[in-house]
Amino acid sequence: MTLPAVLLATFGFGLGSALAALAAVMTSRFFAALPGGTQEPVQYAIAFLLASVAAQLSDFIWQAGLTLMDRILTTLLRINMLRGIYRRPGALPLPVTPGEAITRFRDDVLESCFYIHRFPLSLVDVATAAGIFAYLFTVQPLLAALGAAAIAGVFLAMRKLQENIVLYRDQVMERTEAVTGYLGEILSAVPVLQVAGAVPDALRRFRDLNQDREVVSLKERLQWGLLFALSENGFYVALGLVILAAAPLLARGQFSPAQFALFQMLLQQVGWRMWGVSESVAQLRAVGVYQARMAELAGGDQELVAGARLDFREEIPPEPAPARRPEDALEVLTVAGLTYRHPETGRGIADVSFTLPRGSFTVITGRIGSGKTTLVRTLLGLLPAEAGEVRWNGQVVTDPMAFFTPPRIAYTPQVPRIFSGSLRANILLGLAESDVDMEEAVAAAVLEPDVAQFPCGLETEVGSRGVKLSGGQVQRTAAARMFARQPALLVLDDISSALDSETEAELWRRLFAREGATVLCVSNRRAALERADQILLLDEGRLVAAGPLPELLRTSPAMRELWTAIAPDEKAGIAR
Repeated sequence: MTLPAVLLATFGFGLGSALAALAAVMTSRFFAALPGGTQEPVQYAIAFLLASVAAQLSDFIWQAGLTLMDRILTTLLRINMLRGIYRRPGALPLPVTPGEAITRFRDDVLESCFYIHRFPLSLVDVATAAGIFAYLFTVQPLLAALGAAAIAGVFLAMRKLQENIVLYRDQVMERTEAVTGYLGEILSAVPVLQVAGAVPDALRRFRDLNQDREVVSLKERLQWGLLFALSENGFYVALGLVILAAAPLLARGQFSPAQFALFQMLLQQVGWRMWGVSESVAQLRAVGVYQARMAELAGGDQELVAGARLDFREEIPPEPAPARRPEDALEVLTVAGLTYRHPETGRGIADVSFTLPRGSFTVITGRIGSGKTTLVRTLLGLLPAEAGEVRWNGQVVTDPMAFFTPPRIAYTPQVPRIFSGSLRANILLGLAESDVDMEEAVAAAVLEPDVAQFPCGLETEVGSRGVKLSGGQVQRTAAARMFARQPALLVLDDISSALDSETEAELWRRLFAREGATVLCVSNRRAALERADQILLLDEGRLVAAGPLPELLRTSPAMRELWTAIAPDEKAGIAR
């Protein structure tokens, strides 16, 4: 679709340029034919009107092409940026803050597309200007050369101003990212700032960032003012020089009024076209900067304008339920020598191996910082493993992040993410409700008592990041989302940390009542440890013991120490 849009815009713009030049020629012919007693002046006047109207109508053609180009290119850029982001291991942070990422999605894409769109039009401008000067040299070489030199001088002055604008615009974009990024931070940390009495300090810093951006913005606007002044008046000064040089020729009869009108109109057209060309040339470096910033956000290896299927319908249909194939059913998951170390601290996991049989309940436990969450994230491909392999039913998983998705696995992280919208939408998260047993998912997550108390049931709006829900409700909403996908393996990272003992006990009871459920759980809760078929005890990133609770309490001092440290009142006392 992009090439037809480019051709449409180029054709429309070129047609308009040719018609505008033709109108100028008709004006010259009109003056040349003026004192005659024939119908020629009327014919030339009519031709001038027709060419002018047709030139105006051609604007609709190239504007339609530009609009289509804009929609296609901005959509492609944003789709491919998102592809790059979602190809990254999910637990690695973005290279910029969320506020800066939004700025790049919005402003960098729009600015980059605007100047990319200008490129084919600039080629038309250059071709038109070259054709006009070639024609004017056949009429009066001296005046054509003088006009070309004057316009070239204005063009170079405009280029210098536009280079300054590009420089300041880069600085404005950097300051804008800093402002939006910090604004996002303080809005998400209101309780922390209030309790710490740091609201005035946060506002002072926000003011300083805005003032810094304002200074640079003023410098950019000043350059724009000078540029507009030069563009509005510079070409008229150049045209005035041509008029002064033409005066002696007019007096000697070597230059007719018709030719003078022709020069005046065509040179004015060239001047305005050089404005567009100079702007495009000055912005080439800016486009490179924008694309580098977008590529950084996309991970650096994602092609920004790679082809993609575009669907511009207003309504996006729900995703169908994941297709279930026989090989997706879990028989055994084998992990061998899994290793990952965080680049900043060097901490992580090293040479971890274990096996998960179908229908088993395995708990990963250990002290804070022992690598429990890192192990789960590395297993799922959310962190890039440095060594080791994972096998699903004996087959090596080469791309864990793409492979470990429903219906094979569903994952609830330590800090679940809830989105603004209804409770129902957060559970479905794009799935068609006809493919989901909503009642069963809500019941499995022990969420039905809360739903019954909500004013609108499942249609209750949860607010930004689930602000209207308690911590336990957030965890159980995320659990319901996981159960709705009916995966072969449930992976839970400390899912019951915000639950009271009674709700936690009921959650585990319902989880174990699920026929054939295979569970991998990160937890230090007694309710989970007592029910585990297998406990994986981590210490400083290494697996130091594995087995059922009674065996580990008998053979592992580290397990006995951890068990003693767990508050006795957490014990749920659930019978097997």
